[in-house]
Amino acid sequence: MKSDNCRMREIKRSALVAQPPARMFALINDIERYPQFVPGIVSTRIESRSAREIVATMEVKRGALRTEFTTRNALEPDTRIGLELVRGPFRELKGEWRLTPIGDAGCKVELTLRFAFANPLTGIVFEPLFEATAASLVDAFVARARQAV
Repeated sequence: MKSDNCRMREIKRSALVAQPPARMFALINDIERYPQFVPGIVSTRIESRSAREIVATMEVKRGALRTEFTTRNALEPDTRIGLELVRGPFRELKGEWRLTPIGDAGCKVELTLRFAFANPLTGIVFEPLFEATAASLVDAFVARARQAV
């Protein structure tokens, strides 16, 4: 029986915002500006972009954690963004942003993120730091939406 020391972690966050889904979708896809307002993200690089997909690399620095990873983001305009690992220190990294309209001008923003580091020792050290960074994402986008109004 194989021992799996790299356990899967799951983060779920949501918020109600007085912004339409299209506005939140645009903010989430503005990857180039992440270093300006997302805690822990120090640089980003777009590898490729089309109407249906963005492949982007992000460098994260938080405490002792310093890593870079690339995701493929499947775009469903104003509704959903699916995230999948291309390369990085993870055994698995998958996620989803979901935008649900509420009333005439608001929406519910939901983020689900599942991850496990490839190396068990790396996981022990960096899991809590990466989890804190990922958990702060919804708050960062909500704050950015309020700022930009």
